[in-house]
Amino acid sequence: MARQNRIWYPGATYHVMSRGNWRKSIFRDQADYIRFLECIDIIKQKIPFKIHAICLMTNHFHMLIETQDIHIGIIMGRILSLYVEEYNHRYSLSGHLFYGRYKSKLIEDEIYFLECSRYIHLNPVKAKMVREAGKYPHSSYCYYVNKKKLKLSYEEQLIEKLITQDRVFSLFRNNPPEEYSMFVAEKDSHSNAETLIRKDMGEDEMWLPWEKMKTEQAKKSGDSPQGDLILCP
Repeated sequence: MARQNRIWYPGATYHVMSRGNWRKSIFRDQADYIRFLECIDIIKQKIPFKIHAICLMTNHFHMLIETQDIHIGIIMGRILSLYVEEYNHRYSLSGHLFYGRYKSKLIEDEIYFLECSRYIHLNPVKAKMVREAGKYPHSSYCYYVNKKKLKLSYEEQLIEKLITQDRVFSLFRNNPPEEYSMFVAEKDSHSNAETLIRKDMGEDEMWLPWEKMKTEQAKKSGDSPQGDLILCP
């Protein structure tokens, strides 16, 4: 069966996500996170597009990306191909790093756009990797809430260079950084949106490598996995 073409038009905005093949890590160390951002920067210098939010996890990533006059498929294809080439060369590997096609959801209104931004920045919090979004180093959250350091690391400089804040900030009236921080911190009023986004992106609780490992170990021992499942949005 032929795969369905993605809907695209100039200026189309997407929530994009891609996972590692077999749920394996796509970032093994700090150098991998940096190289992925460098790959985005290289392609961005050749093809105009905007990134409104980004979060790099261990075995997948999320981006909120706005195209201009080049199809989203071309943009993502070049970013992922370049990174896979670099990754396979570094670790003397061959074959696929990512599982199938990247996931994408066309964003057609500003409410869903803002909810996707929140969802992306809360990824590591929902995964229980950190307690606060601002504590996670591989995310664009800090560049929205004025939690910048006086001296940025190279990775932080790359993220700052790649991120565009204007569209998110235009949705708040008085103090956008503070209002956005409060928006992200809210819980009760966003549960339906989180469920919808998770469904749109096809995510489940078995995404994290350590959850998969825990389940496999339980199967070998004949026991059920212990503890609460970790949801990774």
